[in-house]
Amino acid sequence: MFNSFIEALPDKVRSSNDLEYGCKFRKKEKALQHLYVELPQLYKKFIALDIDIPGSFDLWYHLGLPPPTYVMVNPENAKCHYLYELKTPVYYTEHARRGPQKFFEATDNALTCMLGADLGFVGHFIKNPLHPHWRVICHHATYDLEDFKDWGLDLVGYKKKRKLLDSLEGRNTTLFDTLRHWAYIEVRKCGSYADFQQAADSEALSINQTFLECLNGVLPAKEVLSTARSVGTWTWRHKDTIGNQKNRGVMELPPEMSMKAKQAAGAGFSAVTRTKNTKEAILEAAIALKAAGTPVTQQSVAIRADVSIPSVKKYWNEVDSQLGLYKKRA
Repeated sequence: MFNSFIEALPDKVRSSNDLEYGCKFRKKEKALQHLYVELPQLYKKFIALDIDIPGSFDLWYHLGLPPPTYVMVNPENAKCHYLYELKTPVYYTEHARRGPQKFFEATDNALTCMLGADLGFVGHFIKNPLHPHWRVICHHATYDLEDFKDWGLDLVGYKKKRKLLDSLEGRNTTLFDTLRHWAYIEVRKCGSYADFQQAADSEALSINQTFLECLNGVLPAKEVLSTARSVGTWTWRHKDTIGNQKNRGVMELPPEMSMKAKQAAGAGFSAVTRTKNTKEAILEAAIALKAAGTPVTQQSVAIRADVSIPSVKKYWNEVDSQLGLYKKRA
């Protein structure tokens, strides 16, 4: 009944009986004796949802959604965790493709919205289905991501609706720009992609907390982590070249010139060339992404060119003109 769940966990698993007091790594056998266990984050074998509604064990049925593989019910308040097991895990390792990740995240978001699940739940720690404290319902169902479309899940519609309702642009831009500048420095301190991505996830969630006093509050945690993965993956892949692009001798200033004079001259030169350089950097980044077979989006271009998203938007029509991103209707 639980063999596939157990096999999906690594040899050492973080676990806890009370998440408020922290968690620690334990051998799998010991970890599975605790109330909560952490799902693997570098490969996603399950879509995990926190249904904070009493008596929600059969909510999926009333909404016409597919049955969860496992439903873990809290006997004290009848609130649930749902786990949908995937036949093929989605990888979040260093060289993993972004396409399957986006498909996974869109499916997760759509299920979250339709079930009214907790937007702040990121699927790290779940109620352990092997622990006797929880009441567990098993449906012995596994899924391909494509299967959810057959159940009428509107991935595009829910994505657009959430963007409209939450007015995400300003907070997303702030999150993206703040995180990428942090990442350019932090990437040199980490010895592995896994450590760096974990640090990027934590930093992104911390940045998100600064939006608490915004009119619309914080961004959904899953959306924050999606941005963190985009920034983390790109930054790690380019860690050896970040910061090496500038040619500080381009003006060929005489060596005897004072530092103050050099700074003044540099400021004037920068003012004249900044617009040209930004535009060229954006176009070059877009061309490079397309040549590599990477989706050309405003976010991916901003990361590649090391500029802000508003700067990319300013020249986006020219990017489209150069690359033909949007096909013209006849």
